[in-house]
Amino acid sequence: MTKNEYGQLKKVLLCPPDNLSIVSPINIIAEKYNQQGGINLERAQAEHQEFVSCLEENNVEVIKPKTYRRFSYQINARDLGVATPKGIILGRMQKPDRWGEHRPAEDVLLQKKIPIFYKLDRGIFEGGDFVFLDEKIALVGTGARTDILGFKVLQTLLYDTDLDLIDVDFPEEFLHLDMICNIIAEKVVLLCPEAVPVSVLQVFRQKKFAIIEVEREEVFQHACNLLNIGGEKIISHPRAGRVNELLESLGMEVLVIPLEEVLKSGGGPRCMTFPVLRG
Repeated sequence: MTKNEYGQLKKVLLCPPDNLSIVSPINIIAEKYNQQGGINLERAQAEHQEFVSCLEENNVEVIKPKTYRRFSYQINARDLGVATPKGIILGRMQKPDRWGEHRPAEDVLLQKKIPIFYKLDRGIFEGGDFVFLDEKIALVGTGARTDILGFKVLQTLLYDTDLDLIDVDFPEEFLHLDMICNIIAEKVVLLCPEAVPVSVLQVFRQKKFAIIEVEREEVFQHACNLLNIGGEKIISHPRAGRVNELLESLGMEVLVIPLEEVLKSGGGPRCMTFPVLRG
C-alpha cells in the first residue's frame, strides 16, 4: 500500500483538531506554547481545513475518523502506525492519554474497506518513528515513543518482504524520528546530523542522497516535518523558510500553508497525516 515517502499520495487519513489541547504537553514544543497561552482552537481548525483543501485540490482522497474530546492530540494521525506493503500496521502508543486513538481510525478504515494487517499487542511503536528510506529500507527510530520490542515486532511482521528495517537510536527530546529525519523526495533527505548516529549519516552518503541539513533550532520549528504528496511537490509552512528555499532550489514545488496554530501541538504536516495509499 505504501513503499516510500514520495510516491503519488492517493489516500490519507487526517483527524481534524476539534478537541486539540496542549494543556498536557507531548513534547517541548507543546510545552512552550502551553506556557505562552495555549491554542486558538478556531484558528487551528481553519488552518487544518486549508491543509485539507490543499490535499484535495491535488487529488488526494482525505479520510476523516470521528474525533473524541478525550483525544486532545488526535490531530497527529501519523502516530497511529504505518501502511506497509503487507497492509496497515496499527501501533501501540506510549502515552496513556493517547491510548484508544486507533479505534475511530480503525472504524473508518474498515468502512472504506481498507485492510488492516496487524495491531501491535506488545512493545511500543508510533508511526512518527517509521521513515521509508526507499523501497528496500526503512528507518525505525527508538527514542521516546518506540522501544526495541516494538522494533522487533515490526521486523517479525515484515520478515517476508523485501523491506529491511534499521534501528535508529536518537535523543528523546526530539520525540519522533520524523522530527529530525525525513525522506522528502527520491534521494533527498531533510536531516539534523547532530541528532542521529554516525552510522545513519554513512547510509545516506553511501546511497548518494542529497542531504539538506536542518539545524537543531529549526527542528523545533518543524523544518524537517514536511510532507511530499507526489514526486517533487511538497506541503510546507512559513516556519521552514530556509528549508523551503533549498527545496525550491532543487526544482521542487513547495506549497506553503499557514499552520501557526496547529504546529503548536508539537507536530507538522507529516505528523498530521497518515498515508493510506501511495502510487
